[in-house]
Amino acid sequence: MHNEDLLYVEDAKKRKLFYRFTPAAIASNFVPLIVILDDEGKAQERHFEHKMWNVLTPLDNFGYENKGSCWLGEKGDFFVKDLLQHLIHEIAEEYECEDHIYMYGSSMGGYGAILHGILCKANAVYAHAPYIRLQETNNANTAQKNFYDSIFNESISKENDLTNFLNPIDAFPIFYLCDDGTADENCLEDEMTYFLDACKKNDIKVDLDHCAKLGNDGTQTVKEVLNFFERMASGA
Repeated sequence: MHNEDLLYVEDAKKRKLFYRFTPAAIASNFVPLIVILDDEGKAQERHFEHKMWNVLTPLDNFGYENKGSCWLGEKGDFFVKDLLQHLIHEIAEEYECEDHIYMYGSSMGGYGAILHGILCKANAVYAHAPYIRLQETNNANTAQKNFYDSIFNESISKENDLTNFLNPIDAFPIFYLCDDGTADENCLEDEMTYFLDACKKNDIKVDLDHCAKLGNDGTQTVKEVLNFFERMASGA
């Protein structure tokens, strides 16, 4: 990982969130922004370009062993969340795509995609095998415990449970939640059902039936997700 090759945004305490941004190759009156959030353990920049999409790929190298902080921060100080929100709004305003923001993430990145999609009022979120509740398991191993302990302090945080951000009043993205069978099926099913029920309770659109065809190739996966978003937006 070579942070010197990346762009960054920093806060008043000089903490830097590194990222790569590639504007769409073709100028158009409608150029949406896709924000790609990798899951834990993948602290490496994803270089992806698309002719019809502005592409933002931030890098969460904070937390335990620099494996990520669920796009939140460390020890209850959620500076990563604040930095990423600032970055999304800054780019969306500069490229005039405030009304056309889409999020994609997997696993912990799926958690981040849902959270930040809500906060930036994205159009849609595609979350693959997302975590919904953090620190919920009682049988966490040492690595998992260290991972979560590096993010949270002893106080109960709203960010522990994504359903805390849902309500029947505000506008929300359309949530596309998917699983390819690679995650713990029982745990994932419980999480997705839990989030689905909360969305229904608050009259928020959520879809578990339409999934992009994902593979092991990261670049191809992103292309499939973008194609999926385009098909859903067109009603195809």
